[in-house]
Amino acid sequence: MRSSRSEVHYIRLVDEIEASLDDPGGIEKLASHLEGLPEILRNLDRPLPDGGRMLLMIDPLGIVISQNAAAAKALGLSIGASVAEAALTPQALPAFLDMLGRGKGPAPLAVAARAGHSLFLLGSQPEAGGPISLAEVRRGIGRHVLNRLADAINLIPSETEVLAGLMDGKSIDQIAAALSRKEGTARQQVKSIMAKMGVNSQTQLISTAYALSLMFERTQSPARGIAGAQGTTFDMPGATLFDSRHGQLGLHCFGAEDGMPVLLFHGAIFGIAGHAEFRRAADMLGLCIIAPERPGFGHTRLPDEADPVELACAQALDVLDALGKSRVVVLAHDIGTRFAARLARLAPERVAAVVAASTTPPMQTWAQTAGMPTRHRVNAWAAQNLPGLMDKIVGLGLSQIARQGIDVLPKLVFDGCDFDQDILRRPDCQAALQDGFHLAWSQQGAGFRSDMRLTNEDWRPEAIQVSVPFHCLHGTQNLTVSGRAVMELAAEMPHGRFRAIEHGGHSLPLSHTAVILRHVLAAGHKTGLGLDTLDP
Repeated sequence: MRSSRSEVHYIRLVDEIEASLDDPGGIEKLASHLEGLPEILRNLDRPLPDGGRMLLMIDPLGIVISQNAAAAKALGLSIGASVAEAALTPQALPAFLDMLGRGKGPAPLAVAARAGHSLFLLGSQPEAGGPISLAEVRRGIGRHVLNRLADAINLIPSETEVLAGLMDGKSIDQIAAALSRKEGTARQQVKSIMAKMGVNSQTQLISTAYALSLMFERTQSPARGIAGAQGTTFDMPGATLFDSRHGQLGLHCFGAEDGMPVLLFHGAIFGIAGHAEFRRAADMLGLCIIAPERPGFGHTRLPDEADPVELACAQALDVLDALGKSRVVVLAHDIGTRFAARLARLAPERVAAVVAASTTPPMQTWAQTAGMPTRHRVNAWAAQNLPGLMDKIVGLGLSQIARQGIDVLPKLVFDGCDFDQDILRRPDCQAALQDGFHLAWSQQGAGFRSDMRLTNEDWRPEAIQVSVPFHCLHGTQNLTVSGRAVMELAAEMPHGRFRAIEHGGHSLPLSHTAVILRHVLAAGHKTGLGLDTLDP
């Protein structure tokens, strides 16, 4: 794939930053590039990747707020457009929204693709009144399922391709043409497949293969689970607008309404309520999740010159006061670690314990970045030395995601970290990435840019003043954060505790959701929080 001139310029800039990381005079040399970066942001243009199931997120009115590359390419909708532009009929979207609004469960929406054919999207609404997730209903079955079926009944490669064509809805003549075979040969292979599967018709063949596909996905999906407990689950509508004494903010509440109160300081990319496993595990463990949108994310503005950490803590205390929660466990995702530490220092009587996962420690010395991949060292250097450049790098990334879809997010965020990229590409993580991007894009990346600055500051003087139990969780496969720095943070805190999570990266909130929430539950119980809600 050829790269555009502007992309080559950007890559060269990153290379020069890398070469200047340990050069005291590097700032002056790199400053000359700042004037050219806006043009790079406007003109960066890479072809959209092909294939994959369409996934997108819309607001309750049908406005697109996030999508993957397959959806962007097939439907031709941009962020901010109405999905009504692609709906098959004028009545399709209103009927779809009405069905979801009446709590009738997942609902289908018929849309027209730019290629000229129609298809169905299946929509669900994780939070009442909140964003709606849409996923393409595929006519075929996944290649991994097809290959396993072929192995199980000893299909030869050509028979496997014929079966794939049948599952995609193609006729015998279309399959024969695509495989450069005669129709008679294709028909004989269909009969051979039917014999090996023990069925008597093409209808039975297709229905059996499709049923196998559904069962395979249901049993293999990491997001699978059992239904929520009767009578305990609650969902406040999407992001409820909450007027605090320190400004309006978006607020999410879910889980067990009468359960142990948990205040979530969300991270930069993992979202809040988009991960189905998070909501399900919170309910099953009896946790009441209270999650304000931090300043610069979602509906919460970050005023000029405001301290985002101080403001977020003040707003969080306003929320807890209004909800009548006198004491909580604080759960922090990545940079939320710093917000949790500030709240625990300012109001230790309100914080029973803190669980940070993944923990983002203070940036102490440049040597702390030695084990990071190149792109992360570049970002850390730019955030510390050229914040204007860092803002433009962030702008570049967000504009790429908005234009090309969330498919590019794993590599942009975790370039050089294959383990975390693989986690973020899992199907059950896509809604969380959609949610995380929507939160950042809603305020034009103000909170995300602020997070990059906060990530690269040394806040140890504040950390050592935290007097509550502070659990620092760190994945052993994490390449973006120094494990030694996390251990040092835990050691310097009066009640800090370090725990290594095997087979985990920086993406712990998505890969080890239940492990984290069990740790939250245990941390609360050790301080006596939530014990009054248990049955005698």
